[in-house]
Amino acid sequence: MEFNTLDAQREACEAYIMSQKSEGWRASAEQYNDGGYSGGTMDRPALNRLVEDIKAGKIQIVVVYKIDRLTRSLMDFSKLVEVFDEYGVTFVSVTQSFNTTTSMGRLTLNVLLSFAQFEREVTGERIRDKITASKKKGMWMGGAAPVGYRIENRQLHINPDEEQLAQMIFDWYLKLGSVRALKQELDVKNIRSPKRISQKGKHSGGMSFSRGALYSTLRNPVYIGKIKHKDKTYDGLHAAIISQEKWNKVQTMLENNSIERSEVTKKRHLLTGMIFDMEGVPYSPTFTQKRDKQYCYYISQNLLQYKNHPKGLIARLPAHEIEQVVELNLRKNIARLLNNADDPRQAHLIKHLADIPGPVLIKNLVTKITIDLDHLQININSDGLRIPAQDFLQISLPENAITDNNVTVSYSVRRGRNGAIIINPDQNKNKAILDLPADELKRLIQGIDWRDRHFAGEQMSDIAKAEGYSNLYVRSTIMKSFDSLMRKM
Repeated sequence: MEFNTLDAQREACEAYIMSQKSEGWRASAEQYNDGGYSGGTMDRPALNRLVEDIKAGKIQIVVVYKIDRLTRSLMDFSKLVEVFDEYGVTFVSVTQSFNTTTSMGRLTLNVLLSFAQFEREVTGERIRDKITASKKKGMWMGGAAPVGYRIENRQLHINPDEEQLAQMIFDWYLKLGSVRALKQELDVKNIRSPKRISQKGKHSGGMSFSRGALYSTLRNPVYIGKIKHKDKTYDGLHAAIISQEKWNKVQTMLENNSIERSEVTKKRHLLTGMIFDMEGVPYSPTFTQKRDKQYCYYISQNLLQYKNHPKGLIARLPAHEIEQVVELNLRKNIARLLNNADDPRQAHLIKHLADIPGPVLIKNLVTKITIDLDHLQININSDGLRIPAQDFLQISLPENAITDNNVTVSYSVRRGRNGAIIINPDQNKNKAILDLPADELKRLIQGIDWRDRHFAGEQMSDIAKAEGYSNLYVRSTIMKSFDSLMRKM
């Protein structure tokens, strides 16, 4: 517009400044107009320039038409007043006469700002209520148009140029069975997301589909003619692209895959919720996939949230390595942890401990693992052996059979040939099977497992193919397991 409210407000401010000419007031040639920005935020270009000029000594008095033209937030204004006071700047409102240098002026200002903030919050509530009512009527309330649709007169209409792509995404997902495979198929065929231009002229799209975008598309009820608002859906005013039957199949597959991934995480991450560093920061389970193999880790929340490695600590713990260290040290220390190894029941437990699976031991015994710079501490549940002993060995242990509730494991860290972090036991300890370096221990366990499978009738070539190793490696690992055991006996 040639003349808008900002121009009118500036004219009023300039007229007020002219009335104070005898006091030496002179309007700055610089204009600090934030057209199109809400007064509810401090993140405004002109306001930031004003603060910089105040700090540079270019401004002595700030003149506004009304207080809420500067900010509508009481907290934000208190920050600005601190800047004004620090640099000796006076604040004047043309239509609301007061002086911020007096206590009465500050009180008046706070009251006015409280009403301005109240007005802003009421306006926000009114807008949210309007959006809710509009969505209940099936209206499209803004945002980029989903794949397969275009926006015309604030309504969704099927876009013939994209309709086939939207249907193809749903069909391929049902055929391929996973979003990862769907993304790979789209990338191979060089199928890109549709290009969009917002009302402000911002360009988007034209890129390969991300997995997040594909999940969002497959879960969007827009494609069956619905509008979603929070956790509810309403009949929309637009036409559907996907049939209800196909939509139901896709949602069922997504749900099943989600449950399956959750179960995989539970099975592969035995120490979930148990690992913390010495400052109490937790490690969370995660995994990456390369070809058909999954690599599981526990990652520090420091790294996830702040993108910084914890000082001196391992940021990522390889799941197999740390779980292996915990299990083997539990088994090694059981006799020491029990309060009476001469008790026939406890002696039987120690002798047949190998019959209790490692995951069961960990789940029942471990309450917390603390990662320190050169050692980890395992906190033990004093009653943790009763259920495994009953279920797997048919013996009843007395209450609180465990009297020592801590196991400390010294370790050092090095990188393997493939770049993975390997946790080694303390090299100063007496060498025993359980104190082998982690890579040797891993190969020993592999050899025992593969040997048992081979003796059970599985061919070495089949084991090699299933595990992703060469036949020679599998054969030599099995033979090495015999040698290692014989040396330690």
